[in-house]
Amino acid sequence: MQFAKYVKMRYEKFGAVVFDTLSEKVYITNDSGKEILSLMAEGLSASEIAERLVRKYEEDTSEMQNDVAEFIDGLQSAELLAPSVGEKP
Repeated sequence: MQFAKYVKMRYEKFGAVVFDTLSEKVYITNDSGKEILSLMAEGLSASEIAERLVRKYEEDTSEMQNDVAEFIDGLQSAELLAPSVGEKP
């Protein structure tokens, strides 16, 4: 999972700002979104992100997996992620 090359991010005290330089749209996240974005930037997969957050916050595994998947689906829907290998652009 990688961000599209035209996506810029900035971490703030309240969360993160994600800027799509092609469409000039701005997306704002809370601290939870900021943490997921940060872990994605480290190259972790969705399941690895969920595992790390479950350990950190002692939350339900299936709920955390669903939350992370939903967040990543939102990024994909907004076309903020680069296409996966073998996937059409």
